[in-house]
Amino acid sequence: MKSDKTIKLSLLAAIIASSIVPLFGYAIVLLLTVYILLTQNLNFIFLTFKNNKYFTIFLLYMALNLAISDYKVHSFVGILFVLLTVIRKYANTIEDCLDIFKYFTISNIIISILGIIQFYFFKDIMFSSGWIDSDIYSSIHKRAYSTLLNPNVLAGYLVFSIGLFITALEDIKTKKINIIAIILSSFCLILTYSRGAWITLFSVIGLIYVYRRKLVYFLYGILFYATAVIINGSAGFERMSIYNTLHDNSLLYRIEIYKTMMKIIKDNFWFGTGINTMSHYINNYSEIIKAPVYHGHNIILNILGETGFIGIIFFGIITVNLFKKLYYIKKHGNDFERIALQVFLSFTSILIHGLIDAVIMTPQFLFFATYIFAVITNIEHIVVKLNDSKLNCSRYHGLIAGGELDGTRNIYIKKSYFRAGKKHFVK
Repeated sequence: MKSDKTIKLSLLAAIIASSIVPLFGYAIVLLLTVYILLTQNLNFIFLTFKNNKYFTIFLLYMALNLAISDYKVHSFVGILFVLLTVIRKYANTIEDCLDIFKYFTISNIIISILGIIQFYFFKDIMFSSGWIDSDIYSSIHKRAYSTLLNPNVLAGYLVFSIGLFITALEDIKTKKINIIAIILSSFCLILTYSRGAWITLFSVIGLIYVYRRKLVYFLYGILFYATAVIINGSAGFERMSIYNTLHDNSLLYRIEIYKTMMKIIKDNFWFGTGINTMSHYINNYSEIIKAPVYHGHNIILNILGETGFIGIIFFGIITVNLFKKLYYIKKHGNDFERIALQVFLSFTSILIHGLIDAVIMTPQFLFFATYIFAVITNIEHIVVKLNDSKLNCSRYHGLIAGGELDGTRNIYIKKSYFRAGKKHFVK
């Protein structure tokens, strides 16, 4: 159908646009929302809400959060639910979902290339001196930030992306596009000089190595950290130094932010200040910090500050529900296990990195994370439907044993199950 093609192209345009022009994907999603409301059956939207009760309740709470926020434009991120709705309606097979995954891979390659080009060839007109303590790190004069506008946000996104591609290291010959994404993401990650992200990547590599017991992951880890030193020279050693970490301004800076966040939470305990509003509060609450700070540098404190106690309960429910979906997907064959493992590593990286940086709460990163959340949620939805269909057919097979009807029904089961199987996984 023409409308299906239009919507799929819009999904591609949204994620590619966000890779090139910061936050532009939100504008495309907004236009897509208007298009769907004007041309599609609204019953499906209501059904999607009904089938995602936790997310729906959370969105209703976000609507309340938006209503009480003093900065409503900054808090208007509920539009991202459209991604979940659209992918649910127009990605009807595993193959469709993997096509959407490929859009993310292309987007990642664009962001990584732009970050590398920005680091080496462009004057840092957006560079903030606050990103580097020049008294401690005299060899570092710039950091990669690409179109995510902040080196720590870019670094968090890159580790998230590497988690999605990392199992391609086991199959280099047939996963060339993912290998290219890993190489570019890793190189760009080195140029961010983000110690928190480097440590998070080490944790991700450790998890995958323990689970898969493949030497290739150990070698990748050694190669990454060796390359970080080779490319950056003394700057690489400076950023890895524990002594420097304990004596630079970032530690004292974070402690002051955490103390300030506790004040903000105390004054806005139940409902928070509104999502994506910390840049208006931290510097106003702190007696030391004067420049705007865009997140609370700890995911728990940031969620508590922006969405309140009620909001963090919803975030917890959604996170647990996501990992339950991944476990369910994992049980359905090797290809499904690989997808579940990759997404598990990606979202686990958010939680690990979130101990010192709440970069997931920035809208430019949140867009990409929601995109993958929508895809994996839909894969689980398709697997559930296939299993229900198989179960119903099996029951019917038990009632009507033998005969032409039985044979026909049996063939249908096999075809429909095979259609979602290995044939539809991109090699």
